[in-house]
Amino acid sequence: GVHRRDGYVEAVRRLEAMLLSDGVAAKLVGHQAMDFCKQDGITEIEESVQATEVERKLNDMLSKDEILGKVAIQRHPAFIGCVSNFSNFLDLFRKTIRNIELGVPVIVLSRSNTSQHCYRWFQILREQMEVFGVPQHLVSFASFSIEQQRQLMGAFPKSPCYFTGSREVARLIKQVCPLLVASTGGPNTMLCTELTPQVAEAVRMSACIENSGQCTALRHLVSPPMPEAWLEKEVFGGIKTVESSVQSLEQNGFFDLVSGLPCEGPDNKKPGYAPAHASLPIFYREGAGGALPATIEENWRRVYLDVTSTDRDTLSSAEFTSRLCGWLIEHQPISLSVNGPLDLALRMWEGSGLAVFSWGSPEGPSALSCQARPQDGECFGEFPPRKEIGEYTRFPVIVPTPTPGYNTEYAAEHLQVQALAPLPQSVAFCGPVLEQLAGGAVKGFCKELLIYLSDAATGPKRGAGARSCLFGLQRPPLGAGRTALVCSQGTTLDDLAPYMLPFYATNARDAFEIVVPPSNASLASALSQLPHAPAP
Repeated sequence: GVHRRDGYVEAVRRLEAMLLSDGVAAKLVGHQAMDFCKQDGITEIEESVQATEVERKLNDMLSKDEILGKVAIQRHPAFIGCVSNFSNFLDLFRKTIRNIELGVPVIVLSRSNTSQHCYRWFQILREQMEVFGVPQHLVSFASFSIEQQRQLMGAFPKSPCYFTGSREVARLIKQVCPLLVASTGGPNTMLCTELTPQVAEAVRMSACIENSGQCTALRHLVSPPMPEAWLEKEVFGGIKTVESSVQSLEQNGFFDLVSGLPCEGPDNKKPGYAPAHASLPIFYREGAGGALPATIEENWRRVYLDVTSTDRDTLSSAEFTSRLCGWLIEHQPISLSVNGPLDLALRMWEGSGLAVFSWGSPEGPSALSCQARPQDGECFGEFPPRKEIGEYTRFPVIVPTPTPGYNTEYAAEHLQVQALAPLPQSVAFCGPVLEQLAGGAVKGFCKELLIYLSDAATGPKRGAGARSCLFGLQRPPLGAGRTALVCSQGTTLDDLAPYMLPFYATNARDAFEIVVPPSNASLASALSQLPHAPAP
């Protein structure tokens, strides 16, 4: 059923404060360490304390817009597909708490390889809901097989599912849940121009973080030719093992390997990979001469590193960096870190446009791949390749965001009113597009979009953390070709405008083209009447 908004915010916020208090938070950390061998649950809770402060404010803004009649939050039950390594931050706080405080019921799905800790936080949450007077019907747990979960989601076609995991699993979920909003990772990459001790440490930390269990763990290194046994001696030679998560916390050993995890031994490696350590399950594969890997398997919680090596001159050349940018766009990792000259980093930034980008120096401090801090304004995102995005998710996921907003619609009445509002001066040149729109709701939505762009597409913003950080809305990568908006015989300007305006209204105008069949003369005529350049 569809649940109305009953004003649970105040009670849920008090409940959330209890979950983040020392005693209860310690249980959350302990359960995850015990059931999953989570190595750094304390930092995850610290991130939860800080990042959820931002997401609470975003939820408040969403709720206010609903009260004002601008939007309608859809309250069909939301399925929560639990991640393993960050289930407290992502599943408990981002997905579950933020939904139920706005009256959206959730169904937490069991996960076979996660053991018990997601069920344990569910139990703690239910106990605290009773204490703080939050209705129990808002949270359920479905301990089902995969096939039973698919049947359950198929029975709720209007329900979203919030999932964090691999693209392969996301594709399967999307088949039965069209409203899936999935966070999926890719082959995180580091480009370095020198193989210094500082770079060796950055590679080790990034590749081994929590047993390669974080979504930003390094999977692909691009470097000059490696000296013999450089990985074995300089990078992984000093790596240690810990017997438990408790030992990791005691020793601050979040980049050490946990003994006893179900991973390959040195004599049971994946085909094509060689050992990078004499006794520990760490493996690498090198593509010499600048050969980029055609595919890279995630190998979650297993330390595998693909290496693309080429001479230093080629490494910084326009031809190679352009090819590497094309590879990054195709495979779409979360993170690119560059340890090299600023001009090289700038070229890689402009040519790849990834969600998380870090720049450091080979002499130190060197950039890691595993270091996004959403609590400091370092926006974090997990985007599939654009041409395939519909296979994996309804929308790309950005942190921080108000999770219920992914299943929220504009109110038709609000859009009709907005259609009559004036445009901001900075996007007034888009007026000729709007004047030709027939539908009031479409025109109102396009004005909402342009108002947003006039505020967001204004250059980078500075983060508030200790290290230098810029965040903001990105245009498509430079030099990556154009996005083709392919129209059919029946496409109208009302159909096209919401997709066209983000390009037309911004400096991404040179990055798209509209393909209109000869049989659609009316659309071709409408487009011919638009100015080809924005008014000064």
